[in-house]
Parts: sequence; C-alpha cells; structure tokens
Amino acid sequence: MRRQILSAFILFAVGAMLPVPTRADNRIIPPQIAKTWPVGMQRGTTITCTLEGRNLADIEEIIFDTPGMSAKVVQITDEPEPVQKSFTTVAPVPRGKKQSATIQVTATADVAPGLHWYRIRTPLGTSNMMPFDVGYLPEVHAAAEGADMPADLIKLPATLVGTISVPGQVDSYPFNGQAGEEVVFQVRASQLGSQLESLLVLRNDTGEQVAESGLFDNRADAVLTYKLPQAGRYTLSVTDREKAGGMSHYYRIDAGPLPYITHVFPLGVRAGEPTSVTLAGINLGDQHEVKVDPPKSADGWTTMPLKVKTAEGWSLNSVNLAVGSDPEITEQEPNNSPAQAQQVSLPVTINGHISGENGNAPDEDFFRFHATKGESLSIEVAAARLGSPLDSEIEVLDAQGHSIPRAVLRCLNETVTTLSDRDSRGSGIRLTSTSGFHEGDDVMVGDELDKLVYIADQPDEDVRLRSADGLRWAMLGTTPDAHAVNTPVYRVEILPPDAEFPPNGLPVFHLYWRNDDGGPGYGADSRLDFVAPSDADYILHLKDVRGVQGPDFAYRLTIHKANPDFELRADDENPNIPAGGSALVTVEANRVEGYNGPIEISVEGLPKGITASPATIPAGQDSTIVLLTADSSDSAKSLPAAFKIEGRATINGQERIRMVESDAPLELAAVVPPPDVVVTTDPSRVELEPGQDIKVTLHVDRRNGFVGRVPCTVRNLPPGVRVVNVGLNGVLVTESQSSRTFTLHAEDWAKPITQPMFVVGAAESNSTMFHPSAPLMVEVVGPKETASLSPEK
Repeated sequence: MRRQILSAFILFAVGAMLPVPTRADNRIIPPQIAKTWPVGMQRGTTITCTLEGRNLADIEEIIFDTPGMSAKVVQITDEPEPVQKSFTTVAPVPRGKKQSATIQVTATADVAPGLHWYRIRTPLGTSNMMPFDVGYLPEVHAAAEGADMPADLIKLPATLVGTISVPGQVDSYPFNGQAGEEVVFQVRASQLGSQLESLLVLRNDTGEQVAESGLFDNRADAVLTYKLPQAGRYTLSVTDREKAGGMSHYYRIDAGPLPYITHVFPLGVRAGEPTSVTLAGINLGDQHEVKVDPPKSADGWTTMPLKVKTAEGWSLNSVNLAVGSDPEITEQEPNNSPAQAQQVSLPVTINGHISGENGNAPDEDFFRFHATKGESLSIEVAAARLGSPLDSEIEVLDAQGHSIPRAVLRCLNETVTTLSDRDSRGSGIRLTSTSGFHEGDDVMVGDELDKLVYIADQPDEDVRLRSADGLRWAMLGTTPDAHAVNTPVYRVEILPPDAEFPPNGLPVFHLYWRNDDGGPGYGADSRLDFVAPSDADYILHLKDVRGVQGPDFAYRLTIHKANPDFELRADDENPNIPAGGSALVTVEANRVEGYNGPIEISVEGLPKGITASPATIPAGQDSTIVLLTADSSDSAKSLPAAFKIEGRATINGQERIRMVESDAPLELAAVVPPPDVVVTTDPSRVELEPGQDIKVTLHVDRRNGFVGRVPCTVRNLPPGVRVVNVGLNGVLVTESQSSRTFTLHAEDWAKPITQPMFVVGAAESNSTMFHPSAPLMVEVVGPKETASLSPEK
C-alpha cells in the first residue's frame, strides 16, 4: 500500500453555474489549457503569464495547490483558428473558442520552491491541470535565437530560463568561477511539460569541454555537478541531445555553487527508529551524515522527503527515503557467490550496493534464508523508485545455487504478430489469426506471459493484453519486452513445474522464480511472490540486469511473509458533473501479494445535492465505476468541499481500508450546466446464460442545441460478456439517429455474476464530455453443461 507523509485530497468546487454564458450552440465544452508561458517564476514576485487554450473566457477562479499563490485575469483575447487541412480522414468535432488569457501571478516569499499545479474554473467547469515552477533564485533569460552570446558574464546562483526554439540551437551562459568551487546545474523541463531532452556541456575559457551530462542519460532532465579546477571564465551550454527544437522545448535550470544531494545511503529507514543516513553531494558542508526521525508506523510503501540545511541554505533538491516496518540490516561483503551468501533471518530489509567491489566482474549479491514448505513470501527491491540508477533483477535459487522451477507452460495454439513492431508498454498487438484464442486466455508473446483481455470481431484490429498505468502487465515474473513482426504467440496452459503431458508439436516453456521489472508501480524495481516448494534454505540472487555498477547503485531488498493488500487509483481526476446529470469515475485496484477478493468502494464528504453510486470491485476483477450525480436544484451549489474515495475489504479476517492514491495534488470536481446528452437503456436489466446473446437498445436525447454524432462505449462488463459486431466495444449513434441496438454475448466460460454495466455517450469536442447511463444490471446465470472453450483460471 503506497503512502505519502503529506496526504492528498480531492476538492469539490461549485460555482455560479446556472447562468450559462453565451455560446454559439450552448454546448458544454469545459476550458482546456494547452500552454503556459512562462512556466515558472521567482517567489516573492508578481509576473505576467499567458495561457493558451480554448474556452478560457469567464474565468471565475484560478486555483493553485498552495495558499501562497494567487492570480487575477488581466485580459482574454480571441485567437485566429489554425487553417484546416483540405482533406482529412478524421471526423470533425466541435471545438471551444481558441483564446489566450493574460494573467498576473503572485507567489509570496514563503511559497515552497519546486513544482506546483493550477487549474482554472469557468461556468463550463474546471480545466486540465497545468504545472508551474516556483524558484527562489534570481532569473536570467537566454538571448534570443540568432543573437550573439552575451559578452557580460551572468551572476550565479541563478535560474536560467530559455527555449531551444529551433533544431540544433545551443543556448550559452558564461560566468566566472573560483578555484575549488563546486557548481551544480539542474534542469527542470520534462516535469513542466517540455519536450526537451537536455544535454549540458561545461567549457573553460579556452573552449575545452570539462564536463558533460545528459548524453547517455535515460532521464529527460540532465544534472551536471563539477568542481572547478581553477579560477576563470566558464560557459554552460544547453541543447537538445537529439538535436530537436521548437517552442515546446523550454527549460529552467537552477545553477550555481548550491548545496545539492546526489545520493543517500541507506535508501530508507525503519518506522519509529531515528536513524543516521549518509549523504553524498556538493556544498553540503558538515551535513554528510544526518539523523532522520521517521514516522511511528509505515503501512506498506511509504516515503518521506529529506532536505538538509547547510551554512549556505537549504539543499537545492530533496531525496525520498523509504520507510519500512521490518528489521533492517546492511549488506556484508563478500557475498558475491552462492557459497558466500550472507545469512539473513526473516522478515528483513537489507540495505546494500551493487558497487563493483568484486574485482573486474560486475558485482552480484547473494543472501541465504530459510522458508518452510508452502510459505508465501514477498520479495521486492526498492532502488529506481528512490532515485538509484540500479535496474535490478532478482532470482530465488536453491541451497546449492541452482534455479528453481516455478511453472511449465504448455502451448495449445500458435499464431504470430503482424502489421508492425510493438514496444514494451502498449497493450495492443496485431495477430495474424485469433482462431483458438479467447478473451481471458494466458498467452506467451516471445518470452513474456500475458493475459488476453480483448479480441476484436474483425481481423483488422489489435487484440489487447492486460495493462495498468499505461504499461503492459506481464505475469509470473516475466517482463514486458518489445516485439518485432512475426514474434510467435501461443495460447498456453499454466501447469505445475513437475506436470507430465503428451507432446503436441508445440513448444514447452519453463519459468523460474526470477523477475526483472516488478510491474505497474514498480518501474525498474524487481518483485516476486515466492512460494517455497519445500522446507529448506534458499538463496536470493540480486544484480543489475545490464551488468553495470557504481557507488550510487544502492538498493533496499525486503523479504517478508506475504501480506495480501490492495491499492486504489481513480480517473477522471477532475470530473465536471452536469447539473441534473452524472459523471463517471473509474476506480482501479492494484492487488498486492495475492489478495483477490471483493473491494467495496464508497465516496465520503460530498456536499448536499451531490450523490455517489455504491460500487464494488468484484473478486478477481481490477476496476469498477462510480457515478457522481448532481441534482438540478440550487442545493447542488455550495462552497468548495473535500471528498474522499475509499475502498474496504476483509483480508484474513480483518477489515482493511484504503484511500484512493493520486499523483495529482489538485483534484477538482465541478458542477457545470445541464448535460448536452442524456443516455438511457432498454431494458434496465438483462439475464444471460453462457453462450447466449441478448439485445440492448440505447437511446440518446440531445439537448442544448447539440446535433452531432454520439459515439458510445459499453463499460464495466462482467468477465466473459462482450459487445459483438462492433469495433472496440463501441456503438456509434449518427447525427440522424437517436437510438441504436447492440448485442451482448456471454462466452461459454462466463461465470455466474451480477454486475452493473454502463453505456457512456461522448459529446465530442476538444474537451469531450462523457455522459453515462444509469446502471444496466447484467446477470450471468449458471453455465451450460458443456466443455469450456477457455482453460480454467
């Protein structure tokens, strides 16, 4: 369960929404911000910013994530529309009026430096969230493109501000440095929405390059630290490492002889135990070892920020420390082979390095532990999530250092990928044939085991594999990988490692207790749910999957008994709820360490006039839908109020409550004018047997002068139930139609369940509003007495 020391909350913002502003067709198209410039400021000042976007008129409020920031509107300007292409295959959709807003932004002197967020609110709702950087240094702006490099030296420390506006452009900043002076240049661009992949180069007064950062970095934002060998003139240059450029390639660089933390060890501490940690960096003075006081308890994944105060002020950056609940020890070298494996007792968190202390060979660490037969253990690495460059791989070995079989995969059907190569992230792949494949199947794509969640009714469409947070979600420790055209794909049966079966001419895959990337939420950090096959000693092997190492390649390795749990996420982050209508919020569960039961979802703290539908994430499923509904009376109007989405589950006899987690610090919901589209269904309840079809009619009532088409999607279907004869479960209601009939089909393997589904109509625009129907209850009744077309899961 992921926890932050600073709690996140969701605000409910309601303004004067019934007097609808004049617009050509009375459409509800919420405001949308495309760009802010400049994207930051020095605190304690007031600056003028320009917002570009659509439907920015009638701004009632500019909402920041901190009380020390405020803004007022100076002017709204209508902007010319871009010239439309003479021919396009994309269906045109209405767009809000293209506008710019000039605003004055004030940040008080006590605003915390760093990344902040804002939205605007108009009678048409709240906008998307935009980043805004607040610094504490004086700002220096780059010379215009084509201008000579400034002859005057800039004075550091400062924040350097500019844009690599054309491909290949290089911005240069000359300054005077002192012998022995330690300087840092920290780029902030990608987190502000910039497309810049920065490359920093430092040269001395002869033009000789003395330092460089960003050329081989996986991160978009470079950081360069350097100790100047002698006094004199130096020049920092910044460009895009891919030689790209444009107005979207802007940057802010904090520069100068500033305190900066490069890394910390250990990467975390135990809850309730004040602990000293060692810092590395520049200009830290005597702050290379500091004592931290962690919170009294840690519920799963918890982090706390660490900054240090030096004689020169606070460190420019902060680092996150993990806070754990298990006993902590330090890795002891030599432990570079199974024979040298360090003995540990469980539960334990081991703080270590892949640091190159094993001669010329890449460092690899081994730890020996004992487990009883059938014991379930959670093993995970925390490194990349805490800023370490380590890309870990872990494997559980037997007492002699041999790999342990986990499962055998028997292939049942074969096909190959086609059309185009696919990366390691996307959920869609194109197959030459789906004959013999079914939704819910386990499939082996190359060396990656996936769950097949969607098969189209037509050949010219991708199948979809299970994913979360925009990442494909591989199973049994396998890792998502890129796949070229003609990669073999097999439908597989997962069997115990000692299973015997007759050959069928197709391959057999053997999986071991090994993992590289832990899946959504873990990034490059590894994770395994290990079940001990016997009462014995085992060896945990940890290394960098690339075979690289260094003094900053720190890690935290935790091994403890499995603790089934769940985490929750929600989307939309700023639902605009029509008065007299509804908005939907999708709540997703990340099931942790084996919990597979139901999760009850509720919404607390809603103001009067706003209600939320009860919802459940059923056992074995990963998401559900919550409807937020605003009545059409004045009771829906109130001051901003906070509300929370929470989930409850009973795990091992104990009730567990988890709140929706969000990386968005400014989640807003707003009541907006009545809906453009009202969607209803007939009937309101259906019953299907496995293998059966049933027809449903949806009706669309257009309002507010809206006359456009309404693409509809069917959401929250039970497992094994799908919409047939349409692509991507979509049903299009054209401009001349007000209803459509579609068919639901229950696969032969569908299990009995009763679950609400929703038909969601889209009032298309540049800021599309989605209008859900009331829930349509789908009941799948007892399966037929026939063989299943899908292997038992």
